[in-house]
Amino acid sequence: SRSVYQSPSTSLVKPNASVTLNCSHKIPRYDTVLWYKRSVEDTALNLIAYVYYKTPTVEPSYKGYFDVKGDGENDAFLHILKPRQAEDSGEYFCAASIHSGTET
Repeated sequence: SRSVYQSPSTSLVKPNASVTLNCSHKIPRYDTVLWYKRSVEDTALNLIAYVYYKTPTVEPSYKGYFDVKGDGENDAFLHILKPRQAEDSGEYFCAASIHSGTET
């Protein structure tokens, strides 16, 4: 099965109350889970963080606000550390991928 599961489907949190999103898949050879955000003001999908095997990476502009943990081959977790009302509101998406092996 090539399905990727994300939970919870919706989350309403108070500012500064941390929240965790879960992403899981069982796709053979897929070694990376990526987390994206689409905000109300900016409809682009912006990469927040990813886990390659068990190595977490948070994009520089999101450091201090988000943390990522888990295993790119199975389950990964995105932690919104201190949700800010406007900046962190929006839709969050996870995706599973095979790492290309090239650094960009």
